[in-house]
This record gives sequence, structure tokens and C-alpha cells, in this order.
Amino acid sequence: MSVRYDIRPIIVLGEANWNRSAEKQSAFTFPTNMKSEGLIRNTLTKLYQAKINGKGNLFETVINDCQLVFQMSGSGFYEVNYFYSQEAGDVAALISDIEAEYKGMVQDYIYNTIKAKAAEKGLVLEQEAVQKNQSIVLTFNLNG
Repeated sequence: MSVRYDIRPIIVLGEANWNRSAEKQSAFTFPTNMKSEGLIRNTLTKLYQAKINGKGNLFETVINDCQLVFQMSGSGFYEVNYFYSQEAGDVAALISDIEAEYKGMVQDYIYNTIKAKAAEKGLVLEQEAVQKNQSIVLTFNLNG
């Protein structure tokens, strides 16, 4: 008679790191206006070439020696958790930079999506204008 064991991990890497970090120190939370995991990951990679652990609603990275844990809140926006109160100023500056780049990436994503959908429907771009506030106005010709 033989016995077979099937061993599988029960936690993902991001959760494991979160739990280990939470044991070190209480977490402090910084709210953000960011909703898209993919765009946050792209932003972190673009700005800091950051290594990101975890997936979905919980992931983490280390930037400038600050461990940042991104976690989806009940409001549908990500919060950033950090573990040392003396990092508050550095974390606030990082989040400000991340959110500024994130907004540009959201705008770029929407811009490309609108142009692609318009092209699918046969609309011709007639005019494109960048406003003083960096918003973009696209004018399409409906008659082709």
C-alpha cells in the first residue's frame, strides 16, 4: 500500500509578506484615488522599475526603502499601507508622484480606447486639441 500527499500552498506571496510586515509594526494607511491594479502596477514599473509582489486587491513593493502595501478598500479605491510613522512624509511624496503619473496613464488609456472604438465605427478624427489643463478634446466627423 502507498500513500500519496498532494501539498499546495494556501497563501499567496503578497499576503505572506503583508502578514510578516504587520507583525513588525502597526500599519498606517494613506488613501488614494486609484482604482485600477493594472495601471498602478504600470505606474510603479514606469516610475521606479519596482518589483511588485502579490496580485489582485493586495500587492506590495519597496520604493526608496519604504515598504508600500496596496490594498483595495471598501470604497473601491486602493489604500497604501506603510509601517513606520517616520516614513509618513516620504510616503506622502511617493503617493503624490504615483498618483500624478497614474492620472496621466488613465488619460492615455482612455484616449487610446476612444480612438480605437471610433476607428472601429468608421469615425474619422477631424481635430485633436490639448487644453491648458492638459485635457484633450477629440472631434470626430460623423459623416465620414
